[in-house]
Amino acid sequence: MNTAKRSGVLIVIEGLAANLLFGSLFVWSILRNPLLELFPDWNEGMLSLIFGIHNLFVCAGILLGGLLCRRISARRVFLAFALPASLGMCGFAFLPVNNPGLSYALAFVLFCVFTATGVGIGINVVQSTTIPWFPNNSGAISGALYMALGMSSVLFAALVQRLLPILGVRGVMPVLAGIILLVSALILLDRKSVTAPQRDPAAPGAAAGSRPKEMLRSPAFWLLVLWNVCLRTAGLILLDHAASMATAFGGMALAAMLIAPANGLGSVSVGAAMDRLGIRRIMTAAALLMTLAACALCLGTGKGSFAAIFAGLLVGGFAYGGSSSSYAASIKNRFGSRFYSQNFAVSNLAMGCAALLESTSGTVLDRTGSYLSVMLMVLGLALAASVLSLFSGRAGVAKRGEDV
Repeated sequence: MNTAKRSGVLIVIEGLAANLLFGSLFVWSILRNPLLELFPDWNEGMLSLIFGIHNLFVCAGILLGGLLCRRISARRVFLAFALPASLGMCGFAFLPVNNPGLSYALAFVLFCVFTATGVGIGINVVQSTTIPWFPNNSGAISGALYMALGMSSVLFAALVQRLLPILGVRGVMPVLAGIILLVSALILLDRKSVTAPQRDPAAPGAAAGSRPKEMLRSPAFWLLVLWNVCLRTAGLILLDHAASMATAFGGMALAAMLIAPANGLGSVSVGAAMDRLGIRRIMTAAALLMTLAACALCLGTGKGSFAAIFAGLLVGGFAYGGSSSSYAASIKNRFGSRFYSQNFAVSNLAMGCAALLESTSGTVLDRTGSYLSVMLMVLGLALAASVLSLFSGRAGVAKRGEDV
């Protein structure tokens, strides 16, 4: 194996290992019922609020990661992920059971301010130092990274379910913190890890790429953002309610978490397909798949069919994963790699908007008492994404010569 191939393999392995850690956030879906049992004064709306708002902090972390990468080395920025994220998870061990109000405030700070912000920083530095190494396969590499993120949620969920009866909900999170610290240390043992490729200033195209302010003036950027907001919100709603919804309709919480490998499969397969088919076709396909999933979920919740719900979760997870990986790659392809770290950070305002929209789903469930109303939200968002995809050509989402 020559040096170039070995370097490429190591880059991918280290990027995948890092992304495996970011899925630790999704265990919140598994922890919902144990937290409600531990703190009976809490309700579904309160938990959905934390899950929704934590995505705002992930978005803020991604923005912060982009700023930090301009001033300090990417390896040091990676430490700014590992330390706060693990600290936030360790703090759950100290939640006071006899003071549910204080515990809720602490859970919010620990999960959102520390863990979610740290994960956001990590997402930015790993994406911006991995994808640029593979200019001709941006979609496939982005998909592989998001696949690792999706798969990790299943691995963490399985681990958490085994540990919950032994350690309780407050004892599980420090175990996840230890895993984050251990894997992060192993990645950083390679002194060349988490480093973007060096550009030769004299090379053709070295100056190519739009600055964030130029990207923000582009209609293509805003169409991509709105499309991603719709599908990301729909996906977050499914992730938030998958476990509790499956349990309510006669299934198992862990079975519902198979949405994560479906998410991962969608990430890598749709990302790779984007390299061949272009972003415009992928936008339409992902939106239609989410619409199909939403119809199955509405049918399942309306008729009480877990089979339909399970199928809808799998298809919805696939569409969500595909929209995430293709969105990240399309920002790099459409606006260049020179300022990708900053552009990727700015583009993730979609995550913040989606978090605000998703946080309302728990309130809708509390007020209506019906998962059907929540799944109708998913259907509306999927239909909106389908309409937006029809205007992708007019907005110039693809570069000239692409998507023909």
